Amino acid sequence: MFKTNWKDIEPKPSHNDTCYVRDYFSRRDNLCFDGGYKVTRYLEWVKHFTIPSETSLLYHMQNVEEVLYILQGEGLVQAGGTKHEVKAWDTVYIPTGTPHTTYSTVENQPLVYMSYAVRTPPDSQETYLKETVMDDRVHSDVLVGRWNLKKTKPEHNNTCWTYPVFTRDMMQYLLFATMMSVPKILGYHRHNSESIYYVDSGKGFVKVGGEESEVQAGDAVYILEEIAHNCRSSLKEQPLNIFCVGVAVPYNAKVWTQEDLPDISV
Repeated sequence: MFKTNWKDIEPKPSHNDTCYVRDYFSRRDNLCFDGGYKVTRYLEWVKHFTIPSETSLLYHMQNVEEVLYILQGEGLVQAGGTKHEVKAWDTVYIPTGTPHTTYSTVENQPLVYMSYAVRTPPDSQETYLKETVMDDRVHSDVLVGRWNLKKTKPEHNNTCWTYPVFTRDMMQYLLFATMMSVPKILGYHRHNSESIYYVDSGKGFVKVGGEESEVQAGDAVYILEEIAHNCRSSLKEQPLNIFCVGVAVPYNAKVWTQEDLPDISV
């Protein structure tokens, strides 16, 4: 099982020393990528960003579609002349090629978030990062959503509650960005999408292909497409809350899910 926690990853300066990054996962063919497990198929990276209070992230654009999940602090995501206020529990969608920056608005406190990205198109040969000049005339298609303001619905045969923030019809290649709340045991299932489970809160276990591992807040688990998986909470008084991001495999495929699979162990 590919699992790691940001506290166990050495931070490194990035984006011209305007932030610190901890690398969770990257594409398996991304041989030049320094750090993180090289296991994903389409997800370009899964990273943990820290923007110190005294700096702004390098104003830049990239050929990736990106989702941010805010973990700590309050701040702004600025694209051209448009400023989007963000805080913990917000999810931000940044379309491909959007010039932008992020920064904290709380004195002496950083802005911290997870970043998930897919290159555009996913089968292109490489990615780029270009520093650019801020232009107030740039139109922003950045979206901000908050999971606890979404209408919840039961999923996986009523074994969890989901709060969909962004869905496939709102993004280009990313499939979903959803908070999943598991009060007891999630139904063992599989689907044709690779996904990342990020443990937002609670404590429990995640099982992938029969291998089970204990998880806690800050852990991220990579789940390969078509591999059976589930999770369960180990706390009676609160659920296991997991932020989920995924990409269909192939990226343009119709998505399918098989529920109620036999629960197996290694």
